[in-house]
Amino acid sequence: MSKRQRGGSERSGPRAVRAVGLREPLSQALNAYAVAAVAAGVTVVACSMPAEAAPICKSLNGQITRTSSFAFSPTGQFVPPFNVAQTTFKYFLGTTGVSTWIWLNRGFFSPNTVGAKVLLGIHDLPAGLAYGDQIGPGGQFSKGRSYGLLFTYGKGNFSVGGGTKLKHRGHMSFEHDNFVGFQFSQSGSVHYGWLRLSLAVLDSKSGGNFPKVTSIHLTSYGYESASNTAIAAGSCSAEASSSDDVSGPSAGPSLGMLALGSEGISAWRKR
Repeated sequence: MSKRQRGGSERSGPRAVRAVGLREPLSQALNAYAVAAVAAGVTVVACSMPAEAAPICKSLNGQITRTSSFAFSPTGQFVPPFNVAQTTFKYFLGTTGVSTWIWLNRGFFSPNTVGAKVLLGIHDLPAGLAYGDQIGPGGQFSKGRSYGLLFTYGKGNFSVGGGTKLKHRGHMSFEHDNFVGFQFSQSGSVHYGWLRLSLAVLDSKSGGNFPKVTSIHLTSYGYESASNTAIAAGSCSAEASSSDDVSGPSAGPSLGMLALGSEGISAWRKR
């Protein structure tokens, strides 16, 4: 595992499936989650795991700005295993003799289903991987702290998650493309994959106390069709490469915001 896979520094930047009965509590939880997904406007395209083992990759055209999210399902599962989300908000901070506007952008990669996890770096935040870094058994996979915080950018101190392009919480970089490693469960087996994304800072039309907003662009992803098999970040089989939006963006409060709980809903209301 490379140094970057360990997290880097704080500043770096259809095959038929036999139906199996579920225990009642789990069945109820999944049904409730599916209802939430539909209510949030999440759309997916049904896909199947390929019969032969191979790294599979697809292109994405997901753009997330302000407070919104992108439901990400590598194989078109009805309940997307992940959400990539962003919150953008401002608030007035007043203290004795001092008052100022605080504005803040944050990105998240949030695992949402049983078996869905993200590859972590230091401080238990999603690791910023380089092309070719290995993602597989032996890696530190979990849900991640702070809903899988990718980055912060905005005016504020670190207690509320402020930061600049070069110095902020999270391991993603504004200077080059990023790879995020993940694992998910398919038919009871673990599969590994990667998601490629880039970050940008845009001028806010509102200006004034809220001069900058961030944007997350999801460009491609890949996963290993063989269970319990490692995959290199950025790798895929050329013949399988295609453009396929397996899920889509939605305006908040969507499933991504629901995944962030009260904090996400509160941020959406403050847009």
